[in-house]
Amino acid sequence: MSELTEKDYPTFTQMYKSLPERSSIKAPKTEFVEKVAKITKKSVKTVRCWIAGTQKPDALAQSVLEKEFKVPAKYLFPEVS
Repeated sequence: MSELTEKDYPTFTQMYKSLPERSSIKAPKTEFVEKVAKITKKSVKTVRCWIAGTQKPDALAQSVLEKEFKVPAKYLFPEVS
């Protein structure tokens, strides 16, 4: 069994961008942002900053997102070099 690497997991931004565009009901990307805001107890604006990369979630929010998406936080929010 091979060990999982960074390339085996999507980033938080990739997860958002892979969602379909607006539909006849609520837009999937809006639903995603609102869901993340609700489970992390953060504002929609804060979540959008995470997606844009202008902010990074605190350790507690990262832990919640790890559990929700079953992806290690280091892959959801990779360090930009």
